[in-house]
Amino acid sequence: MTIGIRREDLSKTGEKRVAITPTTALPILASGHRILLQPGIHPQSQDNKRAFSDLAYQQSGVEISESLAEAEVVFGLKEVGIDYLLPKKTYLFFSHTHKGQIKNRPLLKAMMEKQISLIDYELIVDEAGRRLVTAFTYFAGYAGMTDSLWTLGKRWKMRGIDSPFANIPQSIEREDLALIRQDIQAAGQQIAKIGTPASQPPVIIVILGTGKTSQGSQSMLAHLPIESISLHQLKETFLHGDRKKVYQCVLEVSDMFRWKSDSPYDHQNIDDKNAYAIYLREPQYFESNLDQIFPYATILMNCILWGPDYPRLLTRDDAEIWWNNHKTLEVIGDITCDPEGAIQFSKETWINDPVFVYNPENRSSTNGLGGQGIAVMAVTNLPCEFPGDASEQFSSELSKLIVDVTNADHGAESPEAAGLPEAIRKATILWKGKLTEPYLYMQAYLE
Repeated sequence: MTIGIRREDLSKTGEKRVAITPTTALPILASGHRILLQPGIHPQSQDNKRAFSDLAYQQSGVEISESLAEAEVVFGLKEVGIDYLLPKKTYLFFSHTHKGQIKNRPLLKAMMEKQISLIDYELIVDEAGRRLVTAFTYFAGYAGMTDSLWTLGKRWKMRGIDSPFANIPQSIEREDLALIRQDIQAAGQQIAKIGTPASQPPVIIVILGTGKTSQGSQSMLAHLPIESISLHQLKETFLHGDRKKVYQCVLEVSDMFRWKSDSPYDHQNIDDKNAYAIYLREPQYFESNLDQIFPYATILMNCILWGPDYPRLLTRDDAEIWWNNHKTLEVIGDITCDPEGAIQFSKETWINDPVFVYNPENRSSTNGLGGQGIAVMAVTNLPCEFPGDASEQFSSELSKLIVDVTNADHGAESPEAAGLPEAIRKATILWKGKLTEPYLYMQAYLE
């Protein structure tokens, strides 16, 4: 089989990640397959769009070719520009289409018209529904927390407030996870010695969710003088906390949401485990509990998955009301980055312009770090700020599945007939331009 590795589009600002690294290419080539790689330097802009050099791939035996027309299967990462789609190929990338995302509906339609097969990395799961390729999830946490600390330092500095956070760079300034950890550790040593600004409340970082993105975020905070607190300790810590510490509050669903007063359930006698099961099944009986958190948090990290059937964590109405009474919240790190999602006023940002300021009073947004309101860091492709590290980890996880993709018959009439294993079939949204059975519901988004 001939395999293609595409270069990410110019529209994906700062994107240098790749699904198959020179190291991962070696066993693929040893199996007798051929790999074509688009050059890392974009011919139009001369921008470098890959963390690894063409030479490193050539030394592994990969062929450099601007055209991927000979490839049967094409590996990418982010959404492919419609004009670059090659008909009748199998593509693997994060398509962001299965929730009916409006911005990518034209992409889905174009792939159907071009009779393309689409396998989405995000949807590759095991029998228990756990994602099998999750490296970028951790890296989103690493970069998201770093950039949120950087945002806080910048915002305070603009107001003439000195703090150790001002010495933490944006992740992309380093592109190296080990170096960023050292920067945060150095800031932590300063905090332990001189403290956070006396003019500000103790720094409290509230992390929404406990999954892999949250774990990545927490691992970066571990380099600061961290003390973990519970939801019930927020007010006391806000009033009397030690400024030579940074406080971390990690919230479960039971902390983030509460029962509505009109719920038909006797929720006083329902434990958190069963309440969570009901929340997943009947989210209409729950509402945000962030009014208990908003007055005390310095940074709010959104690390949860969200769908339109579920209650929002922070609406425009909530923000307007709460902001009038409490202006403590400095930064929202919206790692999930669902525009109009759990954080209703969030919108996508990019590495070269990572922050906007939302003013709850007049519901306006201003790009950049200046302005009155809450600074929102919502970079849509955070893991690409550590392109080499993230690519190596992602490629290592993906390598276990590549053999299943390359051994399949991509000319077959169905994923089953192609010989794709169940985990890959579950992630196949389109086969030869037609929605597969698990994704037939998406047709409604296209009509």
